[in-house]
Amino acid sequence: MTSTRRRDAIGAAALAVLGIGLRLGFNAAFPTEPVSDFRGLVMFGLRLRDEGLAVPGWHWVQFNSGLPLFLAGLFRVFPHHVANTARVATAVATGLVPLLPYALWRGVLRWKERFLAGLFLALWPGLVLFSGVVAQENWVMIPTVALAALAVRRLRDPEGRGYPVAAGLLFALAAAVRQEMLLVLAPAVIAAAGVPGKSAGRASRILRLAAAAAIPLLVLAAERRAATGRFAITTEHGGLGVLGTLVPGSAAAGWTDPTLYVASVEPSLLRDSVRMRSAAWTLARDEASRRWRFHAFRSGAAALRLSVESEAQNLFWALEAPGTLPDSKILSAASWARAVRPWLRVELALASGFFFAALVLGVRRRDRAILLLSATVLLRFLALLAFSPLGRLMVPAVALELMTIALAIGELGAPERRGVVGFVGLGLAAAAILLAVEPPLDRLAIRKDEAPPTVRSFPLGIAGAAGQFADCEVTSGRLDAMSGDRVGVGPASDSAFRVDCRLPAHLPDGRLGLDYDANRGQLNVEVDGRQLTDVWAPAESGWHRWEIAETSSGPRAVVLQGGSAAGFGFVVLRPGATPLPRYRALP
Repeated sequence: MTSTRRRDAIGAAALAVLGIGLRLGFNAAFPTEPVSDFRGLVMFGLRLRDEGLAVPGWHWVQFNSGLPLFLAGLFRVFPHHVANTARVATAVATGLVPLLPYALWRGVLRWKERFLAGLFLALWPGLVLFSGVVAQENWVMIPTVALAALAVRRLRDPEGRGYPVAAGLLFALAAAVRQEMLLVLAPAVIAAAGVPGKSAGRASRILRLAAAAAIPLLVLAAERRAATGRFAITTEHGGLGVLGTLVPGSAAAGWTDPTLYVASVEPSLLRDSVRMRSAAWTLARDEASRRWRFHAFRSGAAALRLSVESEAQNLFWALEAPGTLPDSKILSAASWARAVRPWLRVELALASGFFFAALVLGVRRRDRAILLLSATVLLRFLALLAFSPLGRLMVPAVALELMTIALAIGELGAPERRGVVGFVGLGLAAAAILLAVEPPLDRLAIRKDEAPPTVRSFPLGIAGAAGQFADCEVTSGRLDAMSGDRVGVGPASDSAFRVDCRLPAHLPDGRLGLDYDANRGQLNVEVDGRQLTDVWAPAESGWHRWEIAETSSGPRAVVLQGGSAAGFGFVVLRPGATPLPRYRALP
């Protein structure tokens, strides 16, 4: 083995050990359970494994099928303890990401640039702490980094003709996991395929690129049609995603479920989910037009928040969300989160600051590789600001920022001491400015936002009741949140809340149940004038279930009261029916 190959092998081994070892070590200490959307992805994968690749269900509305398809295959190989399997696979996959630029840049970049890019990705604290979360963002990072690395290889290799088939497949894979990557990765796929310019074979490369990208995406569209009757590669919740970014009260979290807003402006839409998803685009347009000045300011503040806070926000899903960790780990996880959150803010601000310095360097030197990676990062920012500026969605962008910084450092070179000092000074200054201006601007955006709308009357879907609804009225207190067939209520000032619900006259045979969130507070229930006291069985993630009565006996009026916040929803428990996915235990 030559010295060059030996060095390459040692570098690859070091990056693999660091990348995988750090992530597996953290996940052994804090074995994160999938909750919320992450649990939905695991459940989707289980259904694809057990019920076929065209199984219908609500998952198709919200998720692209790329990651669930992979999980379904993984669960066939490892059929037991699927939550552990998904978590470990995610940690290992993110740990292998540092090898992508290191391997794909071989022959066109110097060893130190390749190793530095891999080292940044391997030691990236925000990803180490988030690596056990079965998130689409963790998995879409793999084809994103690979495609970006191929694009850099093509731009740094004047003799290269491009990689149209590999670029097309990676582009399709990224879009299969997260659909907005169709926009974000457009410049990278064109560059990686060798389309720009007038070199020989350009038409052939375009055709191979188109076929490599189109064929897998058409297969995914056909799968969605078989499951839902809708031939598309995109989900149906895009309008609601945009609306959730714009509705009053969303500035604090970046995005909030827009159902409460819909209930305040067009409550009839809540009875038809298809109509609501279709009308969401119009509602989003109207809301954006109504407060366009505020939304312009909010977008700027959100961009700064994403550049500083996103990794600190991800700690919630890794360590703090209810149901994420066993009881024995909760206190130590909370202590960890408090200790590392300030350092994650500083780390990400430094990454953002030095990314800005790298962008300036790329503009000054007209470095096409740096400019391409920077353009991809900026497109990712635009997609987040338009759809949902949530911290976890920044993961692929930060990976590309770290690669851009490595390229910029490699371009500086040892003799250019003045350039190095300027680069470091600009990066540190940009990071300091971000840390200084982000908190007050974020607080100002929250203060300038409108309060969430007040809703008094609303229809509440009954799970398992074939599309039937209870008609509810908030007679005291306030409705805090609505999401699907669940609502959150709370008292106004110091008074208690009360919600009166009228159930439909005819419900499917079975028993009517009431689900309530024990994490939020105490709930007192009265059914047709009778006080309900018996708890039937605990469910998952803090939710409990009461049985109310046989549906044939016709319970009609349900009164819910409490002195603190509470969450609840109705469900029909039909004899012999499969438990609702919300409460189905992961095997």
